Amino acid sequence: MGVRAKQSILDKTAKHFKDFDLPLDIDHKSYVAIVGAKVATSAIEVKRSFKAWKYLLHAIRKNQPRIVKAPTPAPAPAPAPAPKKESTPKAKPIPKAKPAPAAKKSDD
Repeated sequence: MGVRAKQSILDKTAKHFKDFDLPLDIDHKSYVAIVGAKVATSAIEVKRSFKAWKYLLHAIRKNQPRIVKAPTPAPAPAPAPAPKKESTPKAKPIPKAKPAPAAKKSDD
């Protein structure tokens, strides 16, 4: 396919992404379902011009930077609550048992 055809498909698809506010990580099947089968860029057009859907998405990211949204940073995790002090005293550890004294052997 020529450069003009490739550019027209790129412009058409970029317009759909802008009009429908689509994310750039969408797959082709979902794209067609949202935009509509009659209007959307067909799989054959994508294959002839870009070989695969992922290459078309890459071209949109590169050539149409106004469509690319800056990712929003994830919110900071909430600080962990301070551990509560127990109101009941802890149980004392059980002392180890002393060994029994050895019995004396008799001399019989």
